[in-house]
Amino acid sequence: MVKLILSFALVAVIPLAAVGQSKVLWDRYGVPHIFAANIESMFHAHGWSQMRNHADLLLKLYGQSRGRGAEYWGADGAALDRWVHLNGVPERAKQWYELQSPEFRKNLDAFAQGINDFAKKYPNHVSAQYRQVLPVTGVDVVGHTLRAVHYMYMGSQERVKREAAPLLPKRAAAVVEPLAPAIADAGSNTWTVGPSRSASGKAMLIINPHLLWDDFYSYMEVHLTAPGYDLYGAPQIGFPVPVIGFNRNTGWGRTVNTIDTVDIYRLTVKNGQYEFDGALKKFETAEKTFKIKQADGSFTTEKVAIRRSVHGPVVFDEQGVTLAMRVAGLDRPKMLEQWFRMGGAKNLAEFQQALRMESIPMWNANYADDQGHIMLVFNGLVAKRRTGDAAFWGKVVPGNTSETMWTDYHSFDDLPKSIDPKIGFNQNANEPPWLTTVPQLDPKKYPAYMAPGNERMPTYRTKRSLRMLTEDPSITYEELMAYKHSTRMEAADSVLPDLLKAATASSDAAVKEAAAVLTKWDRNTDTTSRGAVLFQIFCDLHFGAAETWEPKLRVKYDPAKPLESGYGIADTAAAMTNLATAASIAKQVYGRLDVPWGDVFRFERGTRDVPGNGGHGRMGVFRTMNFGKKKGNKFYGTHGETFVCAIEFGSPQRANCVLGYGNASQPGSKHIEDQLPLMVDNRMHPVWRERKDIQANLELSEDLPALR
Repeated sequence: MVKLILSFALVAVIPLAAVGQSKVLWDRYGVPHIFAANIESMFHAHGWSQMRNHADLLLKLYGQSRGRGAEYWGADGAALDRWVHLNGVPERAKQWYELQSPEFRKNLDAFAQGINDFAKKYPNHVSAQYRQVLPVTGVDVVGHTLRAVHYMYMGSQERVKREAAPLLPKRAAAVVEPLAPAIADAGSNTWTVGPSRSASGKAMLIINPHLLWDDFYSYMEVHLTAPGYDLYGAPQIGFPVPVIGFNRNTGWGRTVNTIDTVDIYRLTVKNGQYEFDGALKKFETAEKTFKIKQADGSFTTEKVAIRRSVHGPVVFDEQGVTLAMRVAGLDRPKMLEQWFRMGGAKNLAEFQQALRMESIPMWNANYADDQGHIMLVFNGLVAKRRTGDAAFWGKVVPGNTSETMWTDYHSFDDLPKSIDPKIGFNQNANEPPWLTTVPQLDPKKYPAYMAPGNERMPTYRTKRSLRMLTEDPSITYEELMAYKHSTRMEAADSVLPDLLKAATASSDAAVKEAAAVLTKWDRNTDTTSRGAVLFQIFCDLHFGAAETWEPKLRVKYDPAKPLESGYGIADTAAAMTNLATAASIAKQVYGRLDVPWGDVFRFERGTRDVPGNGGHGRMGVFRTMNFGKKKGNKFYGTHGETFVCAIEFGSPQRANCVLGYGNASQPGSKHIEDQLPLMVDNRMHPVWRERKDIQANLELSEDLPALR
């Protein structure tokens, strides 16, 4: 079927919205700037805008979150449907919707109405296979965000399988191919720089999540305004509110934290019952039925047998191993309202008040504002536990005793946080909260289960982050953006001196040739960097894909000296063997030792196939990009840099952003790939907040009716 591709036409003048109207102004990167008559209308225009850029994806996600993916699109969706129904997502979505305040429920309904109104006006813009999901409701909005956060980010099928694996019979380990990325490399960075470390005396913020370049994880760049509200940020597709962003006064970034929001309990099952505190208890049971569409268009049905213990549903039952899952936050239905209030906070007190809602179960919140305040909070729902440390709770725990049951959470005041530190910065790169700033936070002041301790060597990405911040006592806004795009490998700075010293003493011709290339290498992973590919192959061979390399380092990590310890090569003889092997692989595969990084590591989006830059987080590249798709001898970016912003809270505010994979996914949109060149050049586009600036970069102006 031929789709209607909505064209953008340049508009010379932007008139003010008429009374009773909202206006959506689309800039040349496909970013909607919504000027709404009221908050409810802002949500309506936001739903409308997400449909323009992501109609098919949005409806697909909503259909999956209903537990009807297999009914709509076939048997490939059956596993996800089982997971959704097993965890009661559709039923809880209805409960959560009813528990919203009447005012916020109207906002959710307005977002859904915007989706429906767009589809009604432009029916051919939506692919035929996704129209069947329409119409959507406020319950769908809640259900999708519930599924996304609680049962994808947190309690995912993959997590259950991962934690169950050690309890099952041993299986042969998979062979790791050199250059193959580890999914653990995914993560996020965030910085806040306070007045004492900012050259301008103004606070600055870096927003820098790293996620899969995948439909479920996709962000959309938006600008939402209504009387009393003006937020530039990014929701995930289908979310009615940005989950990261900045307004005229405040802003925040987020990183996945080391918070434990999901516990897997091993049950002792006897005669169809489970043991708990010395007695046998009956499972609560239920049954759900869902449809599966067949290739010929007919339907079959499948029943999901649900068993629940006091912990939660049984999510794994194989080879004598029965596991139940307990997920934090299922009793906190106002997650979306909390994000909305965070986005509207005008100062630190208001932002803290929003965090005190404690309805968002995870993610560090790194905050800055125009008053010069900075704050990083190990934010989320930390269960109050009776026993155990983070390592204990990070594994499957006994489910036969109430000693491991929890029913309440620590308050906002209990959580680790750094507010206006003397050194003038906060940072996080997915490490435990202790290295947020300098001096470190003291883990002994918190329960042992709050987060892993500080004994383990941090990742090289964290060390790179700390090094850039501590080495520059007066950071300009231009330097902030340059640091954000740094492609330098901290791992090279850590191990290359020992490697080159040993290679110089070697008589092996291959080792000496490799050393000559590495000596000239700039230690960056820019598109033109020569030597980075060779070093990456060497590290994959010598250190493996582990996130921490400490066992093979000459100088072990000292928590008191995080940047002055954890370096060198302990076994230089083995290193020389691996360097010779790396050189052989590079020559065999690429024909040379000094192949440019961008010839091997690539970005691909839409019709573009271009040289890539950045690298693995485990290699200490702050410009984190992971290349998990292999085609021939080349590797393509699959996760890493997504929505990136650098903000200085001056007057006027300075802000630049980039969304590398583009602001649209709808087939035919030019905004699928138009920001990719910015990534290649380590650039961001200006954020246009004022109407005169939007007018100078305008592609389309739309008028929508206000809802009230």
